[in-house]
Amino acid sequence: MEFESSKFGKCMFADMTQKRLEDFHRAMKGKENEPLSVWRGDSVRTAIKLGMMTEPVWKVEDVDNAKPSYVIWLSECLAKHLAEALDLDPLS
Repeated sequence: MEFESSKFGKCMFADMTQKRLEDFHRAMKGKENEPLSVWRGDSVRTAIKLGMMTEPVWKVEDVDNAKPSYVIWLSECLAKHLAEALDLDPLS
């Protein structure tokens, strides 16, 4: 799945598989009480570690040095990617 921003450029995610989804949820378990800024950073780091985010090509450390607005945008793209993967069309 691909997202574009005039400010941040392009963000792409690998196709979601059941294993990636499970690994992501396991890695994020227990972080629901973190402040939203921390949760967003961790979600992007986790996506990078699991090979979910294919563009931009970042290392986990790149999240630490990124502008907060960029991390917010990436985490929102990730949330949309996850929502799309979990969407079940009731008419199908």
